[in-house]
Amino acid sequence: MRNEMKIATYNVWNHHIEKREEQLIETINKIDADIIGLQEVPSLFYEKLISNVKYSYHFYSKPDAYTGVGDFVAILSKHPIIEQFSFAENSEINAQNAIFEADGIRFSFTNVHLPWDSILAKEKQIVTIEKFIRTQKEKAHFFILAGDFNCGVDSSVHHYLVGDRSLLDCEAKPYWNDLSGIHATLNNYKTIPTLDFINNPRWGGEETSCVPIVYDRIYLMECMEAHTWDYEWDLKNVTVFGRDVSSKTGFAPSDHYGVLAEVGFDV
Repeated sequence: MRNEMKIATYNVWNHHIEKREEQLIETINKIDADIIGLQEVPSLFYEKLISNVKYSYHFYSKPDAYTGVGDFVAILSKHPIIEQFSFAENSEINAQNAIFEADGIRFSFTNVHLPWDSILAKEKQIVTIEKFIRTQKEKAHFFILAGDFNCGVDSSVHHYLVGDRSLLDCEAKPYWNDLSGIHATLNNYKTIPTLDFINNPRWGGEETSCVPIVYDRIYLMECMEAHTWDYEWDLKNVTVFGRDVSSKTGFAPSDHYGVLAEVGFDV
């Protein structure tokens, strides 16, 4: 079986979203991903979003402990969601998982938004999330981990996921593949920052002490069973989207840029 899949992640920024709703909806429709994980999704915008995008299947969740108005996560899929799980129940972890199937190939898609203000919390949460994904090893052929990790590729979180270090006496084995990093290396270019303090109008050029960074990433891992070699994937392209600034609003669609990966899968 062969499948060509477009996978995306996008933090839509929950502040001033009423000014950018049309931009966001247009951007999400334009990239035309098979599945997309969204972060910072206010409930009112989510209702408008699912009424105006080309996705028949969707899953929305928020942490029980969260008292704000918009730091929720959502998955939009063109393919049937067979099973779904929210880490939010009785937890501060802002993440969700969906098992979906496309052309006979099963995928586990985990959408995360790690906290920005504590590296210890990030480390604890990514280990918990990764452990859960590994309990699904018999449920999917391929595993996708995407979202706003609120840390760059020099972080302990990234090095843990790609198998370069352990965290809390745990290791990611098999390790994950960072699609942006792989595509940039193979095509001889530098990865494009998704949180751009210099060029994104949200910051107004005021964050002169902050370096643009790749916070939003998509990781991929093939089947964790012994017959891993039966399942193959090839990376076609990775692009960063949502960089255009509207003359009407003066904003880009979000304060983050999104990431879109085009991948071929064989089973």
